Amino acid sequence: MMYPIRSRSGNLPMELLIPILKDAAQLTFSPGGDRVDKDFYSTAVSLCRVSRLFRCIILPEMLRTVFLRDHGVIKFANALLMQKAYAEKESDLFFDYTSAIQRMWISNYRTSLSAGLSELKLNMTILHPVILAVPVLALDSGHFQLLAQTVEDAWTSHEDLNIDHEYCPFPGKIQNLAVMSSCGSWAPFHYDQKKKIPNFLASIPRLTCLPDLEVTSDVFRDISRGLISPESSLLYWMENFPWAEMTSLQTFSVVYPHLGPPFSMRSYIDPTRGLDLHVERLNVSAPLYRQDPRSFPWGTPPFSVTNPGEKNIRTNGLSFEVTRKQTHFCRLFFSWETAWACGLTDDEGYKED
Repeated sequence: MMYPIRSRSGNLPMELLIPILKDAAQLTFSPGGDRVDKDFYSTAVSLCRVSRLFRCIILPEMLRTVFLRDHGVIKFANALLMQKAYAEKESDLFFDYTSAIQRMWISNYRTSLSAGLSELKLNMTILHPVILAVPVLALDSGHFQLLAQTVEDAWTSHEDLNIDHEYCPFPGKIQNLAVMSSCGSWAPFHYDQKKKIPNFLASIPRLTCLPDLEVTSDVFRDISRGLISPESSLLYWMENFPWAEMTSLQTFSVVYPHLGPPFSMRSYIDPTRGLDLHVERLNVSAPLYRQDPRSFPWGTPPFSVTNPGEKNIRTNGLSFEVTRKQTHFCRLFFSWETAWACGLTDDEGYKED
């Protein structure tokens, strides 16, 4: 007679224990918050410390979404070095982080830089293979530029070792790269002719801009209301794209708060209040734009307004869509963190319930 395998946790059968632990370890994000809680990993971490069995069950769930803010890059690099040591010792504690991570957010470059540029470069060298394997990635401008340089250095070394000079595709798996703008500019893509373009961009199909709300809110409010064409607002970003190298790019998107009526500007700019708003995404067909930027069909305003839960194809190559769900925004802060965590800036936010 076969008896069910049981754990030491209240003598529960494993088929009951595993889903209970996975559910407890799920990182849930509330669209109503203005910033992702720093302690949202605390429950999962506590459960990992119970036993090795708990750790094996919890870690894959905990690592699905990784936030690296402030000194998070340094801490995560140390965690990866620890896993490397476990692997060399063939320890049961070894876990492959790369296979588990589906989404990663890296921000607060200035705080990361406080440890010193050389230290940060070393940490990025440790992290970059993991970063490039993440399907959904969000970076601020500083970390993006550092990642680009790190990858270029690593790939150059790889090419030097490849004495036969055979073609080898770049091992990037990023499906949606979101880059945070600062003060209205998109510094990562302001490349001059002397700079080498980051080669990992060639494999990315979707590029998303998370704009500075203080600088761009008024412009995108008029675009959202169909009063002006997005052409002039987007061109100063798109003209700096390395189009020749971004061969896999299918869509360039910009997301911004959907400032439709009823709308209280006083609450939106009040740092103690803010507003719960839908997220609007403007999509540009990269292949069509690449063919001939001068003749791209931006359309002529006025346009019809896109309502929550709808998608509006304005021209062949230009579309707008608005999420069903809302998240919290304040004009004076870079409040994209929770929206991104809830999937409201990528395809997850625009799927039908």
